[in-house]
Amino acid sequence: MIKVLSSLLLFGALAANVSAWSNKEHIQLTRIAAEQLILDPDTPPAMKQWLKSGIAGGPQSLDEEKEYLLHKRVGLLARGVDGLAFWSVMPDMIGMIDREKLVEPMGVPEHKLHYIDVEYFMPEAAARKYAADLSHKPALKDFPKDPSDIRYQRAGMLPFAVEHAYGELVRCMKANRLDDADGKFPRDDHATKWAGFLAHYLQDNTQPHHASEDYQSRSYFTSIRDPKKTPNVHGDVEFRLVDDEQNDFPELREEFSGLFVEAMQDVEDPSTVPDLWSQTLEVALYSYDALPLIGKAAVAGYPNAGPAGPGKFDAETFFHFKGQCMGKDRTLLEMKARQQALAVKRTQKIWLRAWNEAHR
Repeated sequence: MIKVLSSLLLFGALAANVSAWSNKEHIQLTRIAAEQLILDPDTPPAMKQWLKSGIAGGPQSLDEEKEYLLHKRVGLLARGVDGLAFWSVMPDMIGMIDREKLVEPMGVPEHKLHYIDVEYFMPEAAARKYAADLSHKPALKDFPKDPSDIRYQRAGMLPFAVEHAYGELVRCMKANRLDDADGKFPRDDHATKWAGFLAHYLQDNTQPHHASEDYQSRSYFTSIRDPKKTPNVHGDVEFRLVDDEQNDFPELREEFSGLFVEAMQDVEDPSTVPDLWSQTLEVALYSYDALPLIGKAAVAGYPNAGPAGPGKFDAETFFHFKGQCMGKDRTLLEMKARQQALAVKRTQKIWLRAWNEAHR
């Protein structure tokens, strides 16, 4: 118990480094994916029943999800959630409770399953560092599908985590172990658990900072002498808007909700290859292209940054900063909405793929 409590206290300082989207966002993105599949006439009826059970007790429509987004406070320790929503935040909880325990079969701690720092796979060793012109972005062919490659120990193993969680989900679906049930052994080995884990990893894949060694956009704050005093840009992109402990941004959330609904209509999955491991890398490389927009928005959002530190954060300037992103002029708020819509669509797509594979 002492170890757990100590870990929870430490997590406040580490959260921005190990989390992708916040607990609130993972819960909501997972639920929305289930809601969209339930509404889809092409979703098998038995899968719809399983999904309905998995989100029972929570919001059931986009209007209810909007209310949740605008007014619900969740925090670092998600309370009052069950089913798919509960399991969608468990990977972060496990990562914070024991940061050293190795997860099999990957052989790394849980927190290293949440990202893939793509620069480490540049063929030239000198280019294995983020560059603002994106010239240090490798090609898909540069990644070996070999978990023993030493670079994954440092870069993270997100593609392997996605593939593993998917395989476990299919296994449980084939065995008709859809939900937790008293008397079943082993406990907590069922499709709802693995669907939640898979959703978490798929959603982490769309956070641009989870594709780079410069996961805090520190390279944009060269005037700050102590790297530890650079702003928490990772957190600014994530929980700052929707679930900040100290500040509230209701008008920005209202604007974001409209952008998210729009993005759900036209965002397309950028992956082009059939295998899930390569798809995960394609999504990471696609998301990587948003990093310059984030870095420039952060500089604008911390106008008083200097040798002593970042100074006060200007949320309006940060989220409304506009620049080139994936071939179009977009605000950071638009980019975030589109990446989260992609997270929902990837979750829907891969869950349905798992169900069809298990039942064909």
